Amino acid sequence: MSTYKIKIVQINIYKGRYLDTLVDFLKKEDPDFVTMQEVTTSGFSLYEGDNKDIFAVLGSKLGVGGVYNGDLKLIGDEKARFGNAVFSKHKMVGKNSLVLKSFRAVTNEELDGESGEIREQIGRSLLDAVVNFHGSDFHIMSWHGAWTAPPQDTAETMRQANMVYDYLKKLNDPFILGGDLNAVMTSKTVELIGKVANNLMIQADAKVTTNLKVHKIAPLGFLIDYIFASAEFKLNSITVPEITVSDHLPVIAELEIDL
Repeated sequence: MSTYKIKIVQINIYKGRYLDTLVDFLKKEDPDFVTMQEVTTSGFSLYEGDNKDIFAVLGSKLGVGGVYNGDLKLIGDEKARFGNAVFSKHKMVGKNSLVLKSFRAVTNEELDGESGEIREQIGRSLLDAVVNFHGSDFHIMSWHGAWTAPPQDTAETMRQANMVYDYLKKLNDPFILGGDLNAVMTSKTVELIGKVANNLMIQADAKVTTNLKVHKIAPLGFLIDYIFASAEFKLNSITVPEITVSDHLPVIAELEIDL
């Protein structure tokens, strides 16, 4: 049996607004895995480069494999998608998407408007990438929780959280789940997922993961971004650097596992 070290980064990338800075950050950190939310294409994207397919740009610039699931569509733009991604330095051997909520196509005004009337209802999914790590299969998952303002438990957020909980309970392999859960540490959502996986954010010094320099809710701030891991993993460190690569702060976890 050998002990292997793993680094994972969790980040909601804000539709690629700071993509070039994000790429530089990820190249420097050189993680084994990255879990992302708000990965967009075409008219959803805020990236100022010519290629608006953020998933494709990231894969090309980082030189790693990845999987993507865009579950939200944009009215009047057939190429536009909004969803989750997982990138991995290690071989990907499978992919599954757990649909948590289906919804109609939206406009950018509906998605980003001040009222936020439809945000809790937009399409959501859990993206599960199966990777082969030194001969063992791992599940590396990205989840974007249902949106509420301020973050709070609702019937809909709990319905989706229960679906994720049931999915995690059935996994037989080690897993890591990264996500913008849109839920605070004391929420029933976080408590529920903590019953089937270790909430690594408990050991983080961070008080907020929304970027107070650019997030639309500033000066308010919330800790809503998480990394959970199954019992096979030992946490060595977890940090939340205060850098602007998104309107959220990245979460970086360094883990160990015996295989």
